[in-house]
Amino acid sequence: MKKMVSFENILVENAQIERVDDALRVKIAKGNAVLTLPEMTGDFYGNAKYFVLDVLPHVDYCESVQLHLYEKSGRKIHMHIRLFPGVVGRIVFRLDLMDGSLLFPPLTPGTMKSEIRGQGIVMADVEKTELHIVEPRQENRVFDILGGWLCDELPEFPKAEKTTVDVLGQWKEKEWPGKAHSVEEMKQALLADEAAADEPIPGWNAYGGCTDKQFEATGWFRTQKDCDRWYLVDPEGCAFFSSGVFGVYPGEPGWILGVEDHMDELPDPSGAFAPAYDHAGDLELYRRKFSGMFPDETLLYAPATGNLIRAFGDEWYDRWAKLTARRLRRWGINTLSMFSDPEFIKRSKIPYVIMLKGYPVTKKTIFREFPDVFSREYDDLSRNFASQLKDYADDPLLIGYFLNNEPTWGFVTDILLAEKMLEDAPETASCEAFIQWISERYNGDVAAFNAAWKQELTCFEDLKKGLFRPAERSQTAWNDLMDFTMIMVDMYAGIPAKYAREYAPHHLNLGMRFAHAEGNASLLRTAQHFDVFSLNCYQADPVDKLDGLHKDLDMPILVGEFHFGALDAGLPHPSLFWVKNQYERGKAYERYQTRTAAHECGVGSHYFAYNDQPVWGRYDGENYQFGFVDVCNKPYEVFTEALRRTNEKIYDVMQGHIPPEGGETQRL
Repeated sequence: MKKMVSFENILVENAQIERVDDALRVKIAKGNAVLTLPEMTGDFYGNAKYFVLDVLPHVDYCESVQLHLYEKSGRKIHMHIRLFPGVVGRIVFRLDLMDGSLLFPPLTPGTMKSEIRGQGIVMADVEKTELHIVEPRQENRVFDILGGWLCDELPEFPKAEKTTVDVLGQWKEKEWPGKAHSVEEMKQALLADEAAADEPIPGWNAYGGCTDKQFEATGWFRTQKDCDRWYLVDPEGCAFFSSGVFGVYPGEPGWILGVEDHMDELPDPSGAFAPAYDHAGDLELYRRKFSGMFPDETLLYAPATGNLIRAFGDEWYDRWAKLTARRLRRWGINTLSMFSDPEFIKRSKIPYVIMLKGYPVTKKTIFREFPDVFSREYDDLSRNFASQLKDYADDPLLIGYFLNNEPTWGFVTDILLAEKMLEDAPETASCEAFIQWISERYNGDVAAFNAAWKQELTCFEDLKKGLFRPAERSQTAWNDLMDFTMIMVDMYAGIPAKYAREYAPHHLNLGMRFAHAEGNASLLRTAQHFDVFSLNCYQADPVDKLDGLHKDLDMPILVGEFHFGALDAGLPHPSLFWVKNQYERGKAYERYQTRTAAHECGVGSHYFAYNDQPVWGRYDGENYQFGFVDVCNKPYEVFTEALRRTNEKIYDVMQGHIPPEGGETQRL
C-alpha cells in the first residue's frame, strides 16, 4: 500500500513556498515554519503505519522536521526527526507510535535523533496535521520537500551521493581551527599533550575536596547541612563540590548501520581496530532505549578509539588512560560521572558515581516503562537490581549511585499513571490494589463512586474491564487518580531504594536525574527516598530550577547533566544549548558552575560529556559538539582553560568568599 500526499493546497505560516522542478521549496527568513496539510485527517490516514517524506535541507547544521497531530478532543502529539545538512533525508514518521507508548523511536538510515512528545492520540480522530521546521538559530534557511506518502511497510533508503566523513571521523564539508589533516598531525598533538606538566589545583586533597572547610570524617562520602547551606563531604571530612564529567572513555561509539557509504573508511572490525567496535546490545544506554529494535550484534564504531589505535598502536589504552587522568586533574574535575569506563575509574583514583543497570520493568507495564509496582515481580526485580551494589559497597571513592536516568514516563508532566493503568493495563496487581483502595475511599458504595466519576459500574470489579480517559469526565475522578498515582510513584522509587540501602549502606542515593522535575508533583514525590535530588538541566543558568526545587525540597541538589556546544568546530549540531563559539562555551561553563556552587542547595554539576559525538550520531542519532575533546582526542583548549579557571575558585564561591560569575551567556 502506498498513498501519495499532495502538497498543492497546504497552508503556510512564517515561510514562502514555490515549485522548483518536482520539489516544493520552503524558504524561511527567520523562526519556525508551519505547513498545515488539510487533506491529512483521520480518514485519510486509514491503517497506514508510516508517513514518509523526502527532504533536502540546504543548511549547514542539523535541523528538525516535526509532525504535529491534533485530535478532536484537544489532545496532541508530535514526533521530530533531525536531518543531516546537505543530504537527502528519507524521514519516516511512525504512525503506529502516536499512542505515546515510546519516547525515542528507532533510527532509520540517513536521519538523526527522533523523539515523540505527548500522551498519545487515536489516529482515526486526527483533525489537523502540521509539519514544523524548527531549530531557528540561523536566518534564510531553505528546504526542498521532494515527496511524501503513506505506506504500511518501511521503504528503501537512498544511498549517499558522496562521502561526508573522513578517515579520522571528521566532517569533510567543514574546516575549523584545530582540525587534523593527517594521522601524523593528530599524533603529534597527542605527544605534545603527553609531555605537558602536571598542575594540581591548590588547596584540594586527593579526593578533590576543600582542605580549608572541614567536617567530621567518616571514611565515606556523605551530606552535611551547615547553617542554611548543604554540602557533600568527602571521606576525609573536607567539603566537596562534585565537579564532574559524564562518559569518560576512549571514544563514543557511533551508529553506522545504513550510513556506511558516508564513510571514507571503516577499518576491519576483526583486526587491530576491533577495540573501536561495539555491539549495540552491549551498551547499557542503547538497551535502555532500543532493546529489541535492532539485533544485539549490530555494530557501532568509535572513530576516536580508532584514532588512538592509529596514534599509539598496542599501547593505546594505557597511554590514553594516563593522559586523560592527568588532564582531568589539571582541569579540576573531581568526579567521573555516569557511564565512565570502569577500568579507567580503577586506574585514575578519581571519585566517581554510577548508575545501576536495568531499572526493574515488569512484563506488563502501565505506561511506557512504568512497571506494575504492586506486583511481586516488581519487588523481586528490585531486590535483584539493587544487588549490583554489592561490588561497590566497600569502595570509599564511590560518592553514590543513581537509580535511573530520565525515566520516559516522567516526560509527561503530572501524568495520571492510574488513568493509564485503567486504560491499558487493568489486568495488573496495581489495578487490583487500586480497586481495593477506591472501594475503601467510597466506603464500598459504587453508586457514590458512579455519581462522583460520572460512570455506570455495577460493582468496583468492573474496573477490571478498563475505562477510557475517565479523568476527562470528572474533576473528582482526576483527583482520585492523581492520589493513587502518587502511591504508585512512591512504590516505584521506594522499593528499589529500600533494597539499595541494604546492599550499600555507606553510599549516597543520588536519585533519578529527572529532566523536568520542578513543579512536577509526581516526580517530586520520589525525593523522600533519596539522599540527594538530581536533575538534568540544559539552560544558561540553573538557578531558577534550583530555586523551584528548593521551594519544595530541603535537601542537597546535584545537576546530573548540562552542557554547551557551538558550531565553530567540527560537527553539524551544537547540542541542546548553543553558544557562539568555544570561548563562549568556556564563559558559559564558568557561569553555570559558579552559580550552582553559590546556591544553598547546590552540591555539584556534571558536564555531559567528555567526548564529542560521531558525525553521524551515537546509538540514538545524537551528533553534538560539546566535548572536552574532539574525535582526534584533542582538547578544545579555550574551553578547557575555563574548566581550570572555574574549578580553582569553586570552593571560594561555594563558601560565599567571592561572587559567582555574572553576565549573560551569549547564545548563537
